[in-house]
Amino acid sequence: MTGHIVGHLVRRGMQHAHQHFTKEQYVNKLEQDAKLYDDAGPEMELKPQEFLPVVITGLVALVMIWSVDYVLGQVVSSLTMIESPSRTAVIDAKPPPYTSNEKEPLMAAEPDADVEVTIIEQKPITAKITTTIHHLQRIGGFSARWRGLGLAALYHFMHAIMTNLITGLLGVGLIGEAFASIFVSMGLARLHMAWTHKMIAYPSTQSWVRRLPARRDCKALLLPAVVYAAAQQATIVLPVLVAFALGVAEPQHDKIKHAMHHEDCSKMVFLGLRFLAVPATYVLVGLAVLLPASVTLTRIEALLLPEGEETIVNFDKAAMLGDIDLTARGGCRALFVQAWRSFDRSSRLRLIKLYAKMIVAQITIGLVAVHLMIAELYVIGGERLAIFMKSASAQLKLMAIEAHEKSN
Repeated sequence: MTGHIVGHLVRRGMQHAHQHFTKEQYVNKLEQDAKLYDDAGPEMELKPQEFLPVVITGLVALVMIWSVDYVLGQVVSSLTMIESPSRTAVIDAKPPPYTSNEKEPLMAAEPDADVEVTIIEQKPITAKITTTIHHLQRIGGFSARWRGLGLAALYHFMHAIMTNLITGLLGVGLIGEAFASIFVSMGLARLHMAWTHKMIAYPSTQSWVRRLPARRDCKALLLPAVVYAAAQQATIVLPVLVAFALGVAEPQHDKIKHAMHHEDCSKMVFLGLRFLAVPATYVLVGLAVLLPASVTLTRIEALLLPEGEETIVNFDKAAMLGDIDLTARGGCRALFVQAWRSFDRSSRLRLIKLYAKMIVAQITIGLVAVHLMIAELYVIGGERLAIFMKSASAQLKLMAIEAHEKSN
């Protein structure tokens, strides 16, 4: 029994000594790495101005990605949501048969003459991005592709300030913040409508404040504004809830290492599906909830365009409004349903393709920018940068070890 205890104590002592010396060696190695950059000499020094091209490339890429998001995701998409199919009727008159001894009858004198009517489907302006951009430039010049940008900045600034103010005063969590955002969106519904009018209507000499319809005329705007705000929050909250429900938000390193060590393919597949569930939820909610809500809101906002103003693309108000009486009870709810139903299947596919092209364009810009930045870093000096990164990493690890020892 005594030998067993002694053997256990010796074994624990050896383990402790091994850990002590191993930790001491590890710290010494970090201290040596931390001095690499200082001991490298002035020829290996990295100057801040050398990174200026990398910073400029990153900023230009971010501006381009944002520009694509606004031009395609806001302006062009809003025009796509409201554009109605247009048709052109071509009438060909057929003269009645006549003999050679008779004079050729005049068409104006023959009211019963046969006519042939040919209906030609006009291709929508928003069918192509380039066609839409050229149409915008013909109306407002080069800057027309960013039309409504000032109102967009004002809307998002006020929305952020008011939402943060409410959540800060109430001290609510994620769900409470979502309800606060919906409440603020309801209050700023008319400002959002002014932004939409700025994007879809012909330029006006009047200020956007004067062009706003009266509050009593915006009754039909309340329901679609609430639904759209709720759909926006659903695209944020639901993926987060799915992540927590499946445990994706927790560290997965141990589970992945265990599955790889035991070569458990089924567990690896299951872990992969859990990670894919979050973006899949985002895409599903976006297509099934947010897209219809956005289309419905935009089309109703276009319907409330003030008298005397016209949209820059064909928008058939009569076909959407039909025989709905907005002053009658249930009229606003009927308009809410009709706004989505009047947006036909071909228009929905055209809008989805537009969003797909926008995402591809943004990813392409990001990949090109990353490759350019890597090339610029290589030109700056790959070896110098490697020494700098190794030294900085060692210094951070030493700081973490010191903080851990102080806390204990």
